[in-house]
Amino acid sequence: MDYPDDDYENNNPFAEPTNNINQPTDQPVLQPSIIEHQQREEINNQDDSDQLLNQIDLKKLLPERFTNKYSLTVKLVEIEKNKPGNPILKLDFEVKNLPRYRQNKYKDVRRTYNEVVKFNKYLTISNLECFVPVIPSSTTSYPANGEDEKKQLKNLFQEWFNRITSNPILIRDEEFVYFIENDFGYSVINSNKKQSVASGLMRKTLKQFAIPYDPYQELASFRPIIKDSYLNCQKLHKLYDKSSKIEKQLSIHTYDMSNKLNVLADFETTHPGMKNMWEKLSKIVSLQSDLLLIDSINENAILGDSFQNLSNDFYEVKEALTNRYLIMRELVQAESQTKSKQIQANKIKNKSSLDPIKVDEALRSLEYVQKVQESLTLQIQRISGEMLFERKEVIDFTEDKFKKLIKNYVLHKVEHHRKILKHFESIRLDVRSVDSKGGLSRLNRDNLTNLKHNVIQSQSSKGDSWTSRTFRSLEKEEKAKEEEKKEHKINALQSTSVDAKNAASLLGVATF
Repeated sequence: MDYPDDDYENNNPFAEPTNNINQPTDQPVLQPSIIEHQQREEINNQDDSDQLLNQIDLKKLLPERFTNKYSLTVKLVEIEKNKPGNPILKLDFEVKNLPRYRQNKYKDVRRTYNEVVKFNKYLTISNLECFVPVIPSSTTSYPANGEDEKKQLKNLFQEWFNRITSNPILIRDEEFVYFIENDFGYSVINSNKKQSVASGLMRKTLKQFAIPYDPYQELASFRPIIKDSYLNCQKLHKLYDKSSKIEKQLSIHTYDMSNKLNVLADFETTHPGMKNMWEKLSKIVSLQSDLLLIDSINENAILGDSFQNLSNDFYEVKEALTNRYLIMRELVQAESQTKSKQIQANKIKNKSSLDPIKVDEALRSLEYVQKVQESLTLQIQRISGEMLFERKEVIDFTEDKFKKLIKNYVLHKVEHHRKILKHFESIRLDVRSVDSKGGLSRLNRDNLTNLKHNVIQSQSSKGDSWTSRTFRSLEKEEKAKEEEKKEHKINALQSTSVDAKNAASLLGVATF
């Protein structure tokens, strides 16, 4: 019976050598240890790919992220005065397609700041898969009960409510219904149902252990970035506190300088022009001390308070990622318990005499541990999928926030220096009119001819005199935004107005 040559190898020791034996091979000869290492890497990569989530799995685990049916909008109408540090927030809510709500619109919902803080703490504890932002502090570096403080608090609270309501998981929470529909004097109703993963000394001890293996590299690299950002924001907040204190001391010394200049005016008896100049200069320097104090308050309010709020947000993000690692460690423990229970069950099966009571206990314990493992795996998959979405949102929000901070800080600094320059230019004629040579004769510069005084001020409503760029300030930008809103409202009213010609067509259309 003839067999093909390809199926069997020719092992005849007396056969002639083939031509392929002495030919050099292109492929390098791999050692067995290298082959084993490559095989292990392939197995690990397959395990990681199995653990990662697909688009189909995300739709099953996070159906809230793939629907646009539900929405909740909040508008902060007014901040009412109350006890210091606990203002009352007057809110308007608009609900769209969310269950358990009795109305679509809620107006004049009043909540104190402490009630909103309790609600915020509940959201962070009950929604472990979300990066819940921290509500900003009710006090700022601005003077208490001033217009600047009200404006900043209104913007910060509105920004926080927008971030909360933009999360599709948080608006589906049952506690949101009670927060909106309850009367004045709200308290968290589901406080006993939800508990954190670990807290207190137990949490500190668990943090000391090594971090379990994380198949999601984006989340694994995100936590150290957030931790560094949190520490850097804390350092910047402390630095701005120190700088504001130094600027306050500078304003005090500047005011002392203005008093000394006023003393010089009292001693000047021979030259009336010099006396007038010293008096005007002392007034301008006293104004400069006030401007320095205002600038230090603005700088600390714009940057210092914002860095404090960002550090609080970063801390909550870091703790949310820590909770995920703690649940992953619980999953590792559950997997080890399932393995040990399976080994015990196999030992009981292999025994010659089976005890039915022990068999039932072993099966029950095995089923319980398997259910715990399945629930933990689903929980970790849901948390990981949601955190991948919110990671991008946190990065985008931080970038936009820093851009706004830098813009506001630069514009306030420009306005501060414009005011100082304007005040100094207001006394320029008084300095130049000390004598006919521009006030420079007292500096041993008598050889100068008479100077022509340029009294035109560089600061005007149109802009600087030395540049063609238009004047840019925060006040003008706010006025322009208000005018745009008014125009939009007028156009909306005009579009909804009914003409005599369209009245008949509108009445003829059935509205039922």
